[in-house]
Amino acid sequence: MLPPPVELRVPDAAFLHEEHFPGAPCVPGSCLLEAVRRAARQAFGRPVTCMAQARFRHFVPPGSVCRLLWKPPSPAAHAPGTEAPSSCRRVGWQLVAVCGPSDGDAPGRRLAEGEVWLASGSGEALCG
Repeated sequence: MLPPPVELRVPDAAFLHEEHFPGAPCVPGSCLLEAVRRAARQAFGRPVTCMAQARFRHFVPPGSVCRLLWKPPSPAAHAPGTEAPSSCRRVGWQLVAVCGPSDGDAPGRRLAEGEVWLASGSGEALCG
């Protein structure tokens, strides 16, 4: 069974928005991935050893409220050499818009998606 969705709120004012991108600020993809990693660690109680298949579909502006949904892993084939070891648990994720800052971003709009690989239950056998 998958944990419940997680709500992510992007602050209106943050130093990282000033330069990414001037005139049209958005949250850097690396920051979104770090938020997903932390949420997965908390939700599943296991270290994240790898993030795979990440796709960013739309920019996430400051002031956005997003929902992080957990999904069964995609059955899509991975590139050779990128399969999760059997000691890992694969979990899909999807970031969707709840509301935008002022432009009323369409609720339910898919912003990003991907997959996390979690360490074994004991946490000993790290993969990736």
